Amino acid sequence: MRIALLGAALLPLLCAAPAAAQMEGCEFGERGRNMGRRTGELGGIWYIGGPHFVCDDGSEIFADSVVIYEERGRNDLIGNVRYYAGTRQLFASEARYFTREGRLQASGNVRVIDEERGSTIENGDVVLLLPNGSREEEEMTVRTGSDGIRPRAVMLPPAPAADSLASLDSLEAPSDTVPPTPYEVVSDRMEILGSGSFVAVGLVEIVRDSLFAWADSADYDGQGGGLDLSGSARVESAAYRLAGETIRMGAPGSAESTVEARRSARLTGDGIELTAAMITMFLRDDALERLVATPIRTTTAVDAGAAEPDSVDTERPWALVETFQLTADSLEVVVPAQRLERVFAAGTARSESTAGDSLNVELLPDMARTDWLEGDTIIVSFAITEPPAAGDAAVESPRAGTGDEHDDENAQVESVVAILGARSLYRLPSSDSTAVPGVDPPAVHYVTGRQITIRMSEGEISDMEVIGQTRGVHLEPLARSSRATPADTTAVTDTIGADGLGARADTTTARGDTISVQPRGAQKPAPTHSQPTDGDFRRPEDTPWIRP
Repeated sequence: MRIALLGAALLPLLCAAPAAAQMEGCEFGERGRNMGRRTGELGGIWYIGGPHFVCDDGSEIFADSVVIYEERGRNDLIGNVRYYAGTRQLFASEARYFTREGRLQASGNVRVIDEERGSTIENGDVVLLLPNGSREEEEMTVRTGSDGIRPRAVMLPPAPAADSLASLDSLEAPSDTVPPTPYEVVSDRMEILGSGSFVAVGLVEIVRDSLFAWADSADYDGQGGGLDLSGSARVESAAYRLAGETIRMGAPGSAESTVEARRSARLTGDGIELTAAMITMFLRDDALERLVATPIRTTTAVDAGAAEPDSVDTERPWALVETFQLTADSLEVVVPAQRLERVFAAGTARSESTAGDSLNVELLPDMARTDWLEGDTIIVSFAITEPPAAGDAAVESPRAGTGDEHDDENAQVESVVAILGARSLYRLPSSDSTAVPGVDPPAVHYVTGRQITIRMSEGEISDMEVIGQTRGVHLEPLARSSRATPADTTAVTDTIGADGLGARADTTTARGDTISVQPRGAQKPAPTHSQPTDGDFRRPEDTPWIRP
């Protein structure tokens, strides 16, 4: 019998005790106190006060008392239970240890500490499965306890390798690496493997610094530190809110990391709203740097043995930025230091703006009810409007002194550029000084070219430039006096989709294969170059044309 030396008064009793009195695979330690035995219908039952067990795997178990059932291989640890295994520690009010199965069940004031990984688990009921012939790794399950308090885990992601930090262009490997910020996870149930990986199931709530996340389940990679959220997944921070059926948070705490949402992904942030089959966020030091939205890229069913992608997988990205709606095969949003700088829309791109909707009238055709721009690629650039200087009473922000001065920095559209197969239509106030916006139809300008650039000022179009083989038309509605003439007078030159709503052609300013157009207000601007005559149009394919 493997029994450590105890007090001389207990030695005869211990020597007479059968080996079954000890927990299987463990022997009594030096700090055990006393024991007694009685025989019942279930075989021998041992009562030990203040037990201390040392097991073959090096783990140690303490408690205020233990009851050992010889025949059943069950050990009931009662009061102030402590289990130590390497850097792992478990504390509970009571526990049951089944020696044959290698299973430890603990409940009441549960606390599990892993010093090596810097993680802790509190509350709930624990089932710990120790390694044996059928299990290579330790497995732990924590469930909501009878008190209804859900388990809470604090998981520390692994620190990024120093060489990965040194490889960044703008960073040097720090001399003192700051430990990564831990995750705090609350759920109905958690399953932890020996490697530190865990699965949380049931109304999962996650907090990491200023980041909050929710999902039906979460899968944590203890080696790489990645976190997969599944089922109504959401992630929120001070700068953005991201949702999707699944969200993958990779390499958190490192200098560069990513967050990827898949299927029905949706992101909202300061001045932007984005939907797509897949949205990937690229972060630097946990601050958003850029976004990429695409359909989900999948291999064919023959290559991967997977089902064909459905309409959710192939959903084209859509973005709302200020008053512009963008659609394309892919979208990239550049937000250095979390300031909106540029949006790239690539692949059959289209931009629509509702800024001029006040000019609409019921008689306008559908294609002229929004300002739009199309091309293979569209680039939207933004200018940051800085807040007024402090102390400038004439222009001081009404938010000054409220703590929200940063909100006064407003990203406004500076330019919109369409490249390859570009065409554009936008509405302008009529040149008729008697026209009433919203009552009388606006002027409509339509143009095509290799590249179209629209420049904005304070939310309004300031000018347009068209490069390449150019075609276009500018339509002005007839003046009120012309529309009032009898119906049998001279025929109207053109219409905008309604009888009696006349339009007359106008011209643009031509510069070879480039034209510049300025919006028309109540007074027609003078062209910077003389208008070409009919004799100048010797190569119609290379010059602008005006619809007669």
